[in-house]
Amino acid sequence: MKLQTIESALAAMMSLIMTLAAGEAGMSGLVSGAAPVIGTVMAKGSFRLDKATVTGNATLFEGATIETKDARSRMELSSGARVSLGAESKARFYGDRMILEKGEGKLEKADGFRFEARGLTIQPETGSASARVVMGNGARVEVAALSGSFRVLNARGLLVANLTSGRALALEPQAVETASKLTGTLRLVSGHYLLTDETTNVTAELAGAGLSKEVGSRIEVTGAMDPTATPVTDASQFIQVSAVKHLGKGAAGGSGAAAAGKGGAAGGSTGVGIGTGATIAIIGGVAAAATLGGLAAAGKLPGQGSSSVSR
Repeated sequence: MKLQTIESALAAMMSLIMTLAAGEAGMSGLVSGAAPVIGTVMAKGSFRLDKATVTGNATLFEGATIETKDARSRMELSSGARVSLGAESKARFYGDRMILEKGEGKLEKADGFRFEARGLTIQPETGSASARVVMGNGARVEVAALSGSFRVLNARGLLVANLTSGRALALEPQAVETASKLTGTLRLVSGHYLLTDETTNVTAELAGAGLSKEVGSRIEVTGAMDPTATPVTDASQFIQVSAVKHLGKGAAGGSGAAAAGKGGAAGGSTGVGIGTGATIAIIGGVAAAATLGGLAAAGKLPGQGSSSVSR
């Protein structure tokens, strides 16, 4: 009886050890397969983290979705970037980017971090840059460079806007590829025609009839981007011009970005809102217009009504 009892006890112990070992292995697998931690999220109130309601703060994992209600939330990322979401906003977070799905977001200390919204990528040129991005009505995305400078790329990775500190643009990806439209002072550099668009501050190389007589003039050009042509170093794209409109004498030095005509910017925080007589640029299938007062509600972009930006 004693031997049987000892054997039974040993069998029970072995079974327990095997169960614990299996459980430990399972937990180890879960841990190894878990999404990495990328930072923390904090709010003075409650928010939704992957559909679960959280109050105060929580750990932020790769790929997590955060939805705010009445309270703003702030994310401190392991990379050092600081991001905040406005009330009634929604975004998905990764270690190197935030995909804004609704509302507004603000990026500070942006080294190695970028925003994505409606197929557009807003990336800083320096780690100290900060920006505010708002999802507007329809397909509109509004971007304001609060400090530093930012590059905006379309879904194909083509540069569609350069924003310096204090500048703000309303951007709208077009459902159908439309002709490029740029306004600026035409320059001839080493045999190449270059134009820096006043609204987006993007430089393009141009080719087409009627350009030679417009060198030094402020013009509006319409044309199609040629993806097979390689632009010169100073330009980000090559455009075959189909129409040229003379607007007057160009800016001193021939820089379209320095012009302060209709729809252009005079540098600093000055911009011209979209409205009657204002310039709308179209580059890489994205319509763009400068906005007044940071992210003020603007007028009409092609294909959009006049309703104001939702906050």
